[in-house]
Amino acid sequence: MKMLKIKLIFRNLIKYYRKISIYKKFLVVSYIQIFIPIILIGVLSFRISSDLIFKKYVGYTSDVIKTARLRIVDKINELNSITQDILYQTELYNVLDKSMKNMDYYDDVTSLTNKFRKIILGHLDVQSIGVFTKEKKLCIVDNTSKEIGLDEIIPSQISLEKVYKIAEMGNGKPIWYVTLLKKDKENKAAVLITRCINNPKTLKFEGILAVMINTELFDKTFSELVAEKSQAISVVGNGIFISTKGEINKEKVLKFMSQIRNKNGIVTYTSNEYIVNILPIKQVEWYIVTSIPVKILFRDIDKLRMWLIVLCFLSFVITSAMSIMLSMDFLKPINAIVEATKRIRKGEYKTIENLDRKDELGILIDNFNSMVVKINHLINSIYKEQITRKEAELKVLQTQLNPHFLFNILESINWLAQLNGVSQISDVVIALSKLLEVNLKEEKFLTLEEEIKYISSYVSILKINFGEENLKLEVDVDRKALKLRIPKLLIQPLVENSIFHGIRPKGFGRIFVGCYIWNDKLAIIVKDDGIGIQPEKLKGIRQNLEDNSEVLLDQYERSYTRIGLVNVVKRLKLIYGRDANFSIESLPQRGTTIKIEILLDALSKAVEESLQEFSGEGEEVNV
Repeated sequence: MKMLKIKLIFRNLIKYYRKISIYKKFLVVSYIQIFIPIILIGVLSFRISSDLIFKKYVGYTSDVIKTARLRIVDKINELNSITQDILYQTELYNVLDKSMKNMDYYDDVTSLTNKFRKIILGHLDVQSIGVFTKEKKLCIVDNTSKEIGLDEIIPSQISLEKVYKIAEMGNGKPIWYVTLLKKDKENKAAVLITRCINNPKTLKFEGILAVMINTELFDKTFSELVAEKSQAISVVGNGIFISTKGEINKEKVLKFMSQIRNKNGIVTYTSNEYIVNILPIKQVEWYIVTSIPVKILFRDIDKLRMWLIVLCFLSFVITSAMSIMLSMDFLKPINAIVEATKRIRKGEYKTIENLDRKDELGILIDNFNSMVVKINHLINSIYKEQITRKEAELKVLQTQLNPHFLFNILESINWLAQLNGVSQISDVVIALSKLLEVNLKEEKFLTLEEEIKYISSYVSILKINFGEENLKLEVDVDRKALKLRIPKLLIQPLVENSIFHGIRPKGFGRIFVGCYIWNDKLAIIVKDDGIGIQPEKLKGIRQNLEDNSEVLLDQYERSYTRIGLVNVVKRLKLIYGRDANFSIESLPQRGTTIKIEILLDALSKAVEESLQEFSGEGEEVNV
């Protein structure tokens, strides 16, 4: 009897379910699916999450400390390489040699200072560079934007003798040294790289090189990695805290560090107050330390309990609202299909409004619309479609014939000019054909050889206005560089700019275009002997180019210079980024020189990316 009653109740429920609307069916199923999981999730989440919070903090700090070590090691290797590059400077050995012989080495110091200044400007992590002998300092260059440099440290706070002893420990290799500096009643850590300077010819010891590192590089590393306010992180060297983010118990950390025996992996210390992770940096015998208060973990667990209750309630409300919206979303296209089928019965072949759906209902509506369109097509549209297709074919043929037709006309003019002995017209027509040929190409990149030919054709046309003797073009290109591919029309705007702003006001002049491969870079030089640029105006142009803003010019100049300079600089930045460099130099009445430098690797990489993009576009069209 009980089984029969249960079966009867079950059957009645099924009958009732089949009778109710789809909207109500969605709501019933949704509430069942929402209520049961929320209860289970609320009960289990608290126990599971409390354990996960602790593991999460420990695991998170382990990842942070490993990432910080990787970044610091990369910086250490990079800065060691910089010191090695400094030892390759011939001016360095000239200064040391002349100082030992008591000769005047002022000019050599000036040249060496310029080299050091370029290194400091190119590497923000380098704060100061100095060269010393046992008796005196020979050359010190500081980054003037920083407060402390080697001038304030050696020999006032660190003696030359001590610096020598530190450098000798490396036996020619770089030695990292950390010390505390006293300034304005505050102790600040200073990081130095010292290494011996041995004469490359005689291998004799002649002096030491000292490089002071900007400790802000550690602060930046930590600020990017550590987002938790409760977490503290430090880098410690020679028992000195070089950089610290957050509050940390330095005495306990130093005590923990003295007990470390594992020189490779992370060492974790847990107390009633803190969880401390320590990771050695073997390259410089430093340590990275993270610290988290234990009370923060329990505070988060208490918050979790409250938030779980709130979230369960919000989840019920939100999911209920979403269920209602979902049911309405399903009913809308179903009702639209029902209404459309009724219209078809009446002979109205109209498609369903685009509902922008990609699911099964969207596919059903698309198929329904396709069916209606095909019916209309078979009944009413065959004749119109044939006419439209013919017109489209004619437009395509016309588009294809126009460039061919233009080249045929130019070729006819060329033959007429040669038959009538007018060689100048023939030369201009040939040059114009070459210009059109390059402009009509769809490639984004051309070989340097094609770009030079384009420039030669362009200048040969301009000689008609200037005169053959008043406009000269000189080209000097490395053979190895001829096949390198550069952005289309990269050099021509610079040549045009030189002609119209440097040579045209003067009436005559010479333009030099040089392309060379040097130091793994392609160097492009465009130089003219025109009227040049006034210093104030040149300064404004440089500033505008650096800020990616348009160059403010007179009405006469605006059509050329804005396109010539701004366009080239923006294209270089967009295509090559920091791998390309643009510079402009000019003197009044002496001419202007523009130089572009692009890494060879960046040239090939940009071409490969362009080919991949072109291939991707082709695939989309085929689809």
